Amino acid sequence: MNQTNNQTNITVSIIIPVYNVENYLECCLKSVINQTFCHTEIILVDDGSTDTSGRICDDFAAMDERIKVIHKENGGPVSARNAGLRAALGKYICYVDSDDWVEPNMLEYLYNTLKEKDVDIVMCGYYEDTGNKSKPVYHGLPEGKYDREALIDNIYPNMMVNEAFFEWGIIPGLVAKLFKRKSIEPYQLEEDERIKMGDDAACIYPSLLTASSIYIMHECLYHYRQVLTSLVRGSTNPASEREQYKIMYQYTRNKLMGLRNIYDCMEQWDKYVLFLMFQRADALYQDFDKLDFLFPFPEVKKGETIVLYGAGTYGQRLYKFLSDSGFCNIAGWADRNYEELRKLGIKADSPDIISELEFDHIVIAITYAAARKGAYKDLAAKYGSNKVVIIDEELILSEESKIA
Repeated sequence: MNQTNNQTNITVSIIIPVYNVENYLECCLKSVINQTFCHTEIILVDDGSTDTSGRICDDFAAMDERIKVIHKENGGPVSARNAGLRAALGKYICYVDSDDWVEPNMLEYLYNTLKEKDVDIVMCGYYEDTGNKSKPVYHGLPEGKYDREALIDNIYPNMMVNEAFFEWGIIPGLVAKLFKRKSIEPYQLEEDERIKMGDDAACIYPSLLTASSIYIMHECLYHYRQVLTSLVRGSTNPASEREQYKIMYQYTRNKLMGLRNIYDCMEQWDKYVLFLMFQRADALYQDFDKLDFLFPFPEVKKGETIVLYGAGTYGQRLYKFLSDSGFCNIAGWADRNYEELRKLGIKADSPDIISELEFDHIVIAITYAAARKGAYKDLAAKYGSNKVVIIDEELILSEESKIA
């Protein structure tokens, strides 16, 4: 691995925030080190890890001169990215999360596309990996180059929220993208370091609004690893979570307000935030547990018996709330990907068990529109539409549901 890190050869700075990921870090680092594009520096920001992650960073740095390690007190993802960016030497910036990994040609593909198409930002799709199963995830807008006029006409109107509630326009993650430094640096370094959730969106959407051009590709070159420790499973401190949310909402809203002369994204931003909020309703909505129905499923009354369908991020959080509070009785928890989820310690079962259970409703705990509506169609055909409930979009988008 002994690569030479000649500063004159550094074209791309790869910034990897690291925090307590000892079980996955080696896989991540090997995938980055073995890129077919080698004119890189790799900046590992150990954000106060309490496991062996910091030592693993140092071990890899000793083997590869392209790697530099920053050890710092824990400050959260924004603080870690800022530390990495301040130390970066490259003209181009790429972010990787430390529990993920990338395809060997990702950087070469992104860099060549950025140069050939002469754009500020290039982005690809990614795989959502759960155990041994990979699901491709694409941006919700057509592939191709968008210059300034095309951005205004075709990207910004659906940049955050596409036609349905909810489908991405452009996926807001900082990963699976390559930036000209000038396109991302101002918004990353200005970002409020208190933001701990929604931090990617607070940075990426302003950078897109001021970009002169972007390129969207649907090739999936990045692997987003679903691991139990990274999935949202419930709130331990609702007051703190509400405060965090308000910081993120207000900071980004103010930033977007300052860019309304380019395009007014305020309605999209509110919809995007409501999409995030309803999944965390147990913490973000005060007196949530005092409702006589399960938000956002008005048909499901407190004390009824349900089957929860879906064990992704939202399904896990809802399952934890129901288990802890007893708001509804859970007859079963089903997901088509139950075998891989069980390997992660998630106690989901095959959808086949539903026919063996007694229940008042099947509650579809799936957030994204196409998957949610597809599940509803299949389950309603089998068990009857009166037994199957889906999120009430009008309720989520109502004035009563908006953040203070």
